[in-house]
Amino acid sequence: MAGMIVAEVCPGCGSLEVRAGEPGWFRVELDRRADLDDGVLERLEFECRDCRLVWS
Repeated sequence: MAGMIVAEVCPGCGSLEVRAGEPGWFRVELDRRADLDDGVLERLEFECRDCRLVWS
């Protein structure tokens, strides 16, 4: 199934209006981010734009 695209669906309302981003605790808004981690995202957090449910 290489090359297959899968849309994230909200588990709460079934909407496809979902956005992905880094969790708030993971955002480092400092010039020293490279000193704190290697820049690899450990997990994604999703938020439904319709019902505002957040999950990871």
